[in-house]
Amino acid sequence: MTLTNIIKGIQPEPFRLLIHGTEGIGKAQPLDTKILTPDGFVLMETLHVGSEITGANGQPCHVIGVYPQGEKEVFKVTFRDGSMTRCCREHLWFTQTCSERDNGLNGAVRSLAEIQKHLIYGTRHNHQVPRVSPVHFRQQHEALPLNPWLLGMYLGDGHCDSCVSITNSEEDIRAKIAQTLPMGDATSELEPEHVGKGLRIRREQRTNATSETKKVLMSLGLIGCQSNDKFIPAQYLYASIADRLELLRGLLDSDGFVTQPGAIEYCTVSSQLAQDIVFLVRSLGGSAVTKEKNPTFTYRGEKRQGQKAYRIFASFPPSIIPVSSVKHLAKWKVAEWVIRHTIRSVEYEGIVPCQCIRVDAKDSLYVTDDFLVTHNSTFSACAPDPIFIQTEDGLSQLDVPKFPLAESFDTVTGYLNDLLNEQHDYQTVVIDSVDWLEKLAVQKVLDKHNDKTTLAEFDFGKGYAMLIPLFETIIHMLNRLRRLRKMNVIFIAHTKMEKIEDPNGSSYDQYAPRLDKRINGLVREWSDLIIFATVPISRSTEKDGFKERVIAKAIKDKTGNDRVLILESTPAIVAKSRYSLPAQMPLDGNAFFAELWNTIHKPQ
Repeated sequence: MTLTNIIKGIQPEPFRLLIHGTEGIGKAQPLDTKILTPDGFVLMETLHVGSEITGANGQPCHVIGVYPQGEKEVFKVTFRDGSMTRCCREHLWFTQTCSERDNGLNGAVRSLAEIQKHLIYGTRHNHQVPRVSPVHFRQQHEALPLNPWLLGMYLGDGHCDSCVSITNSEEDIRAKIAQTLPMGDATSELEPEHVGKGLRIRREQRTNATSETKKVLMSLGLIGCQSNDKFIPAQYLYASIADRLELLRGLLDSDGFVTQPGAIEYCTVSSQLAQDIVFLVRSLGGSAVTKEKNPTFTYRGEKRQGQKAYRIFASFPPSIIPVSSVKHLAKWKVAEWVIRHTIRSVEYEGIVPCQCIRVDAKDSLYVTDDFLVTHNSTFSACAPDPIFIQTEDGLSQLDVPKFPLAESFDTVTGYLNDLLNEQHDYQTVVIDSVDWLEKLAVQKVLDKHNDKTTLAEFDFGKGYAMLIPLFETIIHMLNRLRRLRKMNVIFIAHTKMEKIEDPNGSSYDQYAPRLDKRINGLVREWSDLIIFATVPISRSTEKDGFKERVIAKAIKDKTGNDRVLILESTPAIVAKSRYSLPAQMPLDGNAFFAELWNTIHKPQ
């Protein structure tokens, strides 16, 4: 080394950025919003950290953050099939626009405010959201007391006087009724004048004893119900996917119609049964629209009013075949078109208390009112020529360059090696997210120690200490990418609120990346920039009768943006910057990365 090798001045180097943000950013729904769980719908206000709710894949996930927002302006969002929910203007949805559909693009995450600006595209409804996959409810301890297909058949074509009867003349259905009866029950023909038109269910041994079928229907509260007050018992609505599908097939085989490929119609005079069927269809990933009809008929020359009828029109994804009778299967075909789950209207509803939640589903989606899928990101897509390494699949439907979802820690290091050794033009590597990368590191440690199921089972914190060399490997590989390939690095992290005990004063809450404290320190020290994304809130009070209520509103800048980036650390926020950037900037990816580039390359 000689003095001639000394480097003078500021040398532009690829940046190292860690961005984390409050889960409340752009996500708020009223406290009385219904959220789907493995046990059914519950109110938003009842959720807490650790609560189980349902993700877009129909599987359980957990709430990992709950953030009260005070009172906010909310809007009613209504969809093509009449399903609706309420949320604030900043709430995020994954939608696909007409243009994206026409050009084969997958879609993007958008705020309700953005959606509302472009609700209609020409004459078409612009924004389509994904449907929930068939929902997995919690497994019930007891078996269903009656075959679900048979129950559906009874609800459609059955009645009960002295015994249970089902009116249907189709041979395959009559045979299936006999096959699905409880043990000890049998069928016989109706009265001689109705032979071939239906079946009566009785005991196999001809006695005056009540059939098992009737006993079960009595226990379910269905005996004595007239056509206008039939319903589906709760244990059937929350049964397994297979049992719910069989129940639906029984209903449609009895009183349903295949109207066109992929679509059915069902008509009932029971308002409750109509609601239950809609629930059933949507829980299986289908779409259901209910229309009311007031029929009339003529009796002895006099026109009379019939009972109000509820007509349900439903369509299904290709994986669901909702009918099983020979007659219906002959007409059933996979739909030749897609009935899109489009947003039809956004209407202001008022100011009500709201709350945000964060879930640990990989795509950050959860299910709200009427089985609607909503979002719980991607600023980093605005970085110079980014390539994403996804450890959680929130990017699965976003049109950005990305590696396939990494299912293991070694997969991530393999992707980094590919970027190091193969020819490409990417300038920024984005790891989304670093806290899910930590989960992969945890799994790698546990895989080497088969006698352990959690890191807490290791003595003296040794399990957590084993994470450090794994993350040091990641940082070493990223340093090589920066040095040899001149690539920028972005870590995306979720945020946690942790309590800090101040020895010189009272404790306080702090927003920090959701990482183990050892990894947190390592990543924070390595990063040039730590940015906290949030929504600044102003709170005011107003009189409401004899009470005062708190109203929370987002503070917007001159451009109307209400989301900001915090670059300066405070006791409540983990942030830092080694560059001469403002302490606060609008959350605008293009503007931020342009300002960062100018700062790094500013002539000295």
